[in-house]
Amino acid sequence: MLESISRLEICLKEVINENPNVITSEAVKAIINRKRGFFNDVSDLANIMKPIKEAILTLESNKATLADCYFSLAYLGQSINKIPEDDYMMFRQHAIKIFNERFILYDFDEYLLAYYIHPGYKGTFKFI
Repeated sequence: MLESISRLEICLKEVINENPNVITSEAVKAIINRKRGFFNDVSDLANIMKPIKEAILTLESNKATLADCYFSLAYLGQSINKIPEDDYMMFRQHAIKIFNERFILYDFDEYLLAYYIHPGYKGTFKFI
């Protein structure tokens, strides 16, 4: 959904300019007509949510293993660390705090063992 909003920026602006009666909310019009801030934020949010979406799809698979869970956590942690501190400092700090709290729930030797014996640990298996 977020990616669709980003892709539709030009179309939404054209709808407002050429057919102002289609979108009646002045608040929505103001958000869409802002320079690039809104659409940049939506794009950044889509990039942040992508690893979460991929982790959910991976873990819902019939073939999901403990290693997949651990890989998903590692991938999510890596993506959280990539969140720009300058633009999203408070969000990044909150995400790190929540991630660390949740990671403790999976900090068991079984998960670590599954991770180490998984082919992806040595790079012979492509993950996500």
